[in-house]
Amino acid sequence: MRRLVPALTAGALVTSGPHWSAAAPLPEPIQETHAAVLHGKIYIAGGIDRADRATAAAYRYDSAANRWERIADLPAPRHHMPLAVAGDTLYAVGGLAETSFVPESNLWIYREDRNRWESRAPLPEPRGASGVGVVSGKLVVVGGWGMGRVLLDSTAIYDPAANRWQHAAPIPTPRDHLTAAAAGGLVYAIGGRPFDPGRNFDVVEAYDPAGDRWSRKSPMPSRRGGLASAVLDGRIHTFGGETRSSVLDNHEIYDPATDRWSVGPALPVARHGLGAAALGGRIYVIGGGPRAGFAQTDGVNVFTP
Repeated sequence: MRRLVPALTAGALVTSGPHWSAAAPLPEPIQETHAAVLHGKIYIAGGIDRADRATAAAYRYDSAANRWERIADLPAPRHHMPLAVAGDTLYAVGGLAETSFVPESNLWIYREDRNRWESRAPLPEPRGASGVGVVSGKLVVVGGWGMGRVLLDSTAIYDPAANRWQHAAPIPTPRDHLTAAAAGGLVYAIGGRPFDPGRNFDVVEAYDPAGDRWSRKSPMPSRRGGLASAVLDGRIHTFGGETRSSVLDNHEIYDPATDRWSVGPALPVARHGLGAAALGGRIYVIGGGPRAGFAQTDGVNVFTP
């Protein structure tokens, strides 16, 4: 007698081996957004919405309920604005305004207890499309561009206790649309481009706050800008990206302990300008642009190693 096997439904979980599954979609399609985890929940804030305009919308995701909720809007619309958590505080750092991509110097914190955003000491210079890593409770901001559409080599470090910024050793390879991640006391600046999506970098450079110095690391297997990253079990997972005419489904994993890269299961949907955050032993890849340039998706994919 033949045994009947139930067919898998869309989004059904595979229970063995590294794999992707689907989570509840965003309440609206958004690209050029970032993600961070605070108190066991994922936050995104800002981005470019379905009307191709900067948005001030912010959302919080509860993985236990598989549900998104809207929280207080940002004080002003922003996109290409990194989020980071230091201590028990969520920070929104700089970013770009309007469809003309004007860099801004704002530093906002989210007050979870009051559901509102508050200002802190502004960045030393306006910057957007940058990356942020957190080491020893301090924000380390790298890359991006400033006023006059000039790539910035300055490294800016924010001390929450003093509410003060200071400059540190400049990044060796200035670039925008990079991703940054902190692991093992270092901040890794990964990929990016010199404005032009046709000239993406595979460059990886690590900043050591203790010694105030940069070092070169093994390059990514591919050249990518407009990518996202998240750290899981000490390894940095990088996702997506774009070229001038296409988007990428790349998933490449860096091991800081060995300075080596490996390739993981590709994104189910290629995209750029996406958010990524690790929570509960998984990585959530959120929103982004499914086509080069202006395009948005509400999709959320979950990687289980």
